Amino acid sequence: MNKENEFLPKDLDFEKLVKKAKKRSMIRMVLISLVISLIVLTGLYIIGDRVMIMKMEKETDLDSTWNDIMGANIEQQGTIYNYSPTSATAKMKIVKNVGGIPIPWGEQEKVFTIFGTSSFINNNGAYGSGSIKDERIPLYYQGERVVQFFHPQVNYTQIFDDRALLNIIDDNTVIEMAFSFNDGYSIEEVNQIFKEQLAWYWVDTFSKDEIENDNKFNEYEDFRDATIHGFDAYGFSYNRNAETYSASNFISILEMVKEDGGNYQNEAEVIFNNITNQGKMKLEPQNLKIIGVVVTGKPSDLIKFSDESMIRGATLGATTDLY
Repeated sequence: MNKENEFLPKDLDFEKLVKKAKKRSMIRMVLISLVISLIVLTGLYIIGDRVMIMKMEKETDLDSTWNDIMGANIEQQGTIYNYSPTSATAKMKIVKNVGGIPIPWGEQEKVFTIFGTSSFINNNGAYGSGSIKDERIPLYYQGERVVQFFHPQVNYTQIFDDRALLNIIDDNTVIEMAFSFNDGYSIEEVNQIFKEQLAWYWVDTFSKDEIENDNKFNEYEDFRDATIHGFDAYGFSYNRNAETYSASNFISILEMVKEDGGNYQNEAEVIFNNITNQGKMKLEPQNLKIIGVVVTGKPSDLIKFSDESMIRGATLGATTDLY
C-alpha cells in the first residue's frame, strides 16, 4: 500500500504533541517520585534522629547510674555531647577524688546512630610492664597505679601489703590506698575505724561458685592475676553528710537496674541474688558485707592503719601533689 492509499495520513504535528506530552508526563512522575522520596527520607531521618536522642539520653543516664556502684573511688563529672548528621557521641569524664583533689581518670566514650545502634569506644586501658618472672606487675591507668583487692575467702598465693610505702612517700603527697579485709564487716564497724579517711566501700557481691573457682585457680602455681582490680569492684562512696544515704543509694540502683537496666540488667540481677542469697535475705544496708575500703589522705594520715588487724592486704592507688 503506497502513501496515497493510506487510510489515515500521518499528522506529524500531532505526533510531536503526543511525544512532548509523554515526556512532560514522565518528568512530572519523576519529580513527584523524588519529592515523595525526599519527604519519606526526611521523615525517616527526623524519626531516626529523635529515636537516637531518646536512646542516648536513656543509656547515658543508665551508664552514669551504673558508674555510681562500679569502679573503686571513681566519680562521673558530667557528659559532653557532639552531634553529626547521622550520629552523636557522648563523652563522660571520670575523676578520682583523692584527699579532696580531683584526679582525671579518663573518659567513657559512646557513639549513637540514627539507625538505633550504640557502642562504647575505648580510648585507652590499663597497662602493666615487666617480666613474667617479676614477683608483681602492678597495673597503671592514666599514669597512676590501679588499686587491687583480695577477697577474704580466697586463698591467694601472695597478698600484697603496700603500707610500708607510707614511710617513704613524701607527706606533701595525697594518696589513695585500698584495704582488703580478713572478713565481711558491717558499715558501722568499718566506720568506727576508717571514718576519718574513708572514701569508698567495697561490697561482697561474690557467689559461692565464684569463690570456689578463684580458690581452684589459685592452686595453680603459674596463675598470677588473681586479684580484683578497682575497675571490676562493686561498692559505693562514703558520704560524710549522709552516711546512710550511700548504702541506700547502692541498693536503689541495684533494684532499679535489675528491673529495667538494659545491658546491665543481667549483671545487676546476679549481684542482687548473690547479696541476698537468692532472695532469702532482704537487701538492706545492715545486710551488706563490706570486705574492703579505699582510704585517702597524706601518708601521715594513713600510717595509723599500719597495724590494723582486720586489714588482710593493702595496695597503693593514685597519688598527687597536695599543692
